[in-house]
Amino acid sequence: MVQTTQAPPQGDPNHSPHEAVDLAQTPTGRTVRRIGHGGVFVPADPDAPQDPQDSTATLMPRTEAAVRRDLREQRFDATTSFDYLLRDLARDFPAAHLPVGDDVARTRDALLRLGAGMIEAPAGAPAPGAPAAPPRDSTIPGIYTYWGQFIDHDITLNTNGPDDGAGPGGDQALGDIVSEPFRPFEPDVVRRSLHNGRNPLLDLDSLYGSGPRFEGEKDRGTTRSEAAYVPNSAKLRLGRIGTEPFGPFSLVAPGDDPQRDLPRSTAPGGERMPLIPDSRNDENLIVAQFHVAMIRFHNAVVDWVARYEPWCAVTQRELFDRARELVRFHYQWLVVNDYLRTLTKSGVLDSVLATGPTLFRPARRVAMPLEFAVAAFRFGHSMVRGAYDFNVNFTGNGPGGVASLDLLFRFTGNGGLSPNPANPAPALPSNWPVEWPRLTDKGDPLSFRMARKIDPFLADGLGHLLNEGNAASEPIKALLKQLAQRNLLRGYMLALPTGEAVAQELRARPLTPAQLRQNAAPEVVAALDDLDGTPLWYYVLKEAEVQGNGNFLGEVGSRILAETFVYLLRLDPESFMRRPGGDWTPAYGVRFEDGRLVTTISDLLAFAGVFPIGQDEEGPVFRRNGKGYAGHDGA
Repeated sequence: MVQTTQAPPQGDPNHSPHEAVDLAQTPTGRTVRRIGHGGVFVPADPDAPQDPQDSTATLMPRTEAAVRRDLREQRFDATTSFDYLLRDLARDFPAAHLPVGDDVARTRDALLRLGAGMIEAPAGAPAPGAPAAPPRDSTIPGIYTYWGQFIDHDITLNTNGPDDGAGPGGDQALGDIVSEPFRPFEPDVVRRSLHNGRNPLLDLDSLYGSGPRFEGEKDRGTTRSEAAYVPNSAKLRLGRIGTEPFGPFSLVAPGDDPQRDLPRSTAPGGERMPLIPDSRNDENLIVAQFHVAMIRFHNAVVDWVARYEPWCAVTQRELFDRARELVRFHYQWLVVNDYLRTLTKSGVLDSVLATGPTLFRPARRVAMPLEFAVAAFRFGHSMVRGAYDFNVNFTGNGPGGVASLDLLFRFTGNGGLSPNPANPAPALPSNWPVEWPRLTDKGDPLSFRMARKIDPFLADGLGHLLNEGNAASEPIKALLKQLAQRNLLRGYMLALPTGEAVAQELRARPLTPAQLRQNAAPEVVAALDDLDGTPLWYYVLKEAEVQGNGNFLGEVGSRILAETFVYLLRLDPESFMRRPGGDWTPAYGVRFEDGRLVTTISDLLAFAGVFPIGQDEEGPVFRRNGKGYAGHDGA
C-alpha cells in the first residue's frame, strides 16, 4: 500500500525532456523499492541522494509527483485502476456482501477469529490419544508458490488516495486495515480511490524496469532500473556469491558458478539493497532465486539471439529488444500453459480460451479485478510451507536441516543475508543457492518437496511474518504480521462479494454450509456461524479443498484466474496472444542445442543455466555458453 503526503522536490534529476514517453509518469517501467506487503509509502527526502544506484527512496521524485497527482486528482495516468470482475454484484452492494452498517464491529470480530483459526498451531508432539494431523502436502511442486508471488509482484502494487471523507472515520486510506475506527467502503469509493502502481499486462516490468540506456541514444531518464544493466550491454546484471565451501556445508552444484544472487548495492545503513525494479522480489530467498533465474534466462536468450538471429543483433538496442520480446513471449506462454494448467480445474481455462474472457468489463480498459487481486490470487498463501527441502545443505539429513521459512526470510537483503541480523553478510553465502530440481518435479515421490495443499489451513510461520510491521506499535504489528487476518479484513474493507454470491453469479454450484465447515476447527466453525456469508478468499481456499483435494482450484477460483489472465494477455497489443499471424508458440522461440523447445518452467530454468540438463560421472551437468555457464552477465 502506498500513501503520499509531501510535495515533490524541485530540480528533479529524473527529468527526461527528450523522451517521447516519460516512464516516470507511467506505470510501465517503474522501479519501486522499500514497499513490502502492507507497507506504507514514505515520501522521498529532498536532500537524499537521488542517483538510481544510491537512492533509498521508494520512488524517484518525478515518479512520486506523478503518482501523487493521480491520487489527488482521481486520475489514472501514472497508475492503473482496480475494478470489479462482477460489476452486477458491486452494484448490488451490500446485498451480495458481508453486512455493513451496525454490523461492522461484529463482522470484523468474526473475521479476526476466522483468520486466527486458519493459522495452524506450531509443530509439536500431539497430545496422548489425539489423532494425527492430516497430511498437508499437495501434488503441486513448491516452485508454483513462488512463481505465483513473482507474477503478483509483476502486475499489482496497491496505492491509495483519499476516500470520500464520509462517515465517522473521516478521511481514511483504503486497504489500511489498522485504521480506527475500521469501516468497509462502498464499491464506487474503492474504484475511485484505489490505484495500481504497476502495469498489469504481464510484460515483466518487474524484471526490466524502464530498460537499459545505450550510448548515443536520447536521454531515457534516470530511473533506478538502469542500475540493473551491464553498461553498454543488452544483458542484466547479476550478483556474485562465494565459490569456496565453509564449515560442514557443501558447495551447491555447480559449485564454480558465482553468478547466483540478485545484483545489490549497499545502503547507507549497511543494508544490501537489490538492484531490481521491484524489491518485493527480495522478500524471501525462493522468490529472489526465481528472479535470479529470470535474469539468467534473459541473458541466455541474448546469447541465443546473437548466435542464431544475427540480423536482430546489429546494435545492442536491437539485440535487447528482440531478447526481451522472446523472454516475454516464453514467460507469458508458460503462465498460461504451465502455471494455470497446473493450478486450475480441468476444462475451465480451455473454455475461457475458446470463448474469450466474458466477465471483466472495467470502466478503464487497463485494470485489475479486485476479486482476483484481493482474494482469488491469494490462494498461494495457503501453499507456503513452514520449511523446505532446499538444497544439499538444507535438507532432512543435511548439516543445516530443512530450510525454515524464518531462514528463507533472513537470507535476503532485508534479513541481512545472515542468520544473525546483528551480523549481516556482504553477499549470499555459498551454501544457500537453491537446487531447483527439489522444487519442480511433478513426479517426485518425496511429498515434502511439494507445496502445501490449497485449503484454508496456513503454515504457522504466516502467523508472524518476520519482515512485516516491525516499525508499528505492538497491537498494529501483531495484525500486520498475521497474514490470514490481513487478507480477510482487506477483502471486507474493499467491498468484495461473498463466495456464495460469486458462485451464483458464475452459475457454479455453491458450496453447502456443511462443506464450508468440514474438517474445520471449532473456532473456525464458530466464526463462520457468526458471519452472514463467506469471505471470498476463504471460499476459494475451501472450494479447492472440496473440489480438488487441495491440488488445484475449484470452479470459482479457476474461473476468476482464467478470466483475469486471458483478459490481460488479450488486452496487451505486444503479448504472445496478439502476435500478427496468430498466437505465438515455443516453436517460434529459443531452443536447446539439441532442438528441444522450452515448454515447462523446468525447461526455462535449464536454458538459463540454473537447472541441470543431464548427469555425468562428476555430477549434474548444466547448460553452458562457451567457457562459462549459460545466463552469465558477461561483466
